[in-house]
Amino acid sequence: MTTRLPDPHLSNALLIGAAHFTSNAITDLPAVTNNISALAQVLTHPTTGVVDPIRCRQLVNPRAQHEVGNALDETVNAAGDTVIIYYAGHGLLTPRGALHLAVADTDPNRVTYTAVPIDWLRMALAESPAKNRILILDCCFSGQATAAMTSVPSALTAAIDISGTYTVTSAPATSTSVAPPGERFTAFTGELLKVLRDGVPGAGALLSLRDIYTALVRSLHARSMPRPQHLGTGLADHIALAPNAADSSRKTAVRSAPPTAPGPTRVDKPVSTSTNTESLEKEFHQALVNGYRAMKREINYNATIYIRMISTSGGLGAARQLLHASSVSSGFTTLWEKGRLDLTVEAFVLQEPWSALFTEEELEIARDRLAKYGYHPD
Repeated sequence: MTTRLPDPHLSNALLIGAAHFTSNAITDLPAVTNNISALAQVLTHPTTGVVDPIRCRQLVNPRAQHEVGNALDETVNAAGDTVIIYYAGHGLLTPRGALHLAVADTDPNRVTYTAVPIDWLRMALAESPAKNRILILDCCFSGQATAAMTSVPSALTAAIDISGTYTVTSAPATSTSVAPPGERFTAFTGELLKVLRDGVPGAGALLSLRDIYTALVRSLHARSMPRPQHLGTGLADHIALAPNAADSSRKTAVRSAPPTAPGPTRVDKPVSTSTNTESLEKEFHQALVNGYRAMKREINYNATIYIRMISTSGGLGAARQLLHASSVSSGFTTLWEKGRLDLTVEAFVLQEPWSALFTEEELEIARDRLAKYGYHPD
């Protein structure tokens, strides 16, 4: 499998940094603020970046759980190619050993209710339509995240494995991370930035996640720092985070697909009239993702199976599966009951310019199905 860079116009990043805390029992981490700004600069660099600047969100010192939850929901559900979630701060364990991520108002005596459960991040990634998901944790006990993913199988773990998530953590499950006093960055993120900026000799034109992890292990071991952990599933380890600056052929490195214009930001107003099939497929995929987000936001309907279909088969593949099914899906029925057939796959299929992606037979199926339920698109 060829390593490739993410499409910056279909990829999102959420960089979360908890540097200052209201509780005197939690030590401030001023270097975390620098982590966030520097990593954002690398990921959005005009020539070597993998995320468009407008799609890279920096969430510094969130005060409460819900701020992180809202940012997660908005970030993961709007990514069609790759989604990157990064957290730097304090990892705290509940009495039962569950990893939580500290925010500004976290109370160390009430971790369960005042810090962000790692399960929130795992679930958000599992439900994202992105083809590749990357989770980077720079915090104490961050290895608990990978340990949890390899423990007793669960529905959530299976979903992550199928979808393709690559997790890198700064320390083993039972170890603390390091923020050397007076240094600009934490130890782990400082080395990560060096790798992304300086490259890895002999690693090829692009820095895959596996290349990056191997380099981090070497450099942190040389400094007697905790050993990073990783867990890769699916094809996520074939995604690169940067061209390799140490490779002499880096100028020839190209993305797997040319950048495209951002997808529509509203589900009812397609903004592109492109006739290029590849572009249309990407825009249609993004439209279905936006439709899923509208379901959650406007009618409180979380179509989990639907979004996983989109993630696994792509928007076009998922639409064809649903069109050729022997009966309407349970999701279609739910949308009919809620009076929102405009959010069905069938409705999107009939919209211009995406109708050009489908055969006359498929368009007729969509028209007939909607008509039977009393819906007639304009």
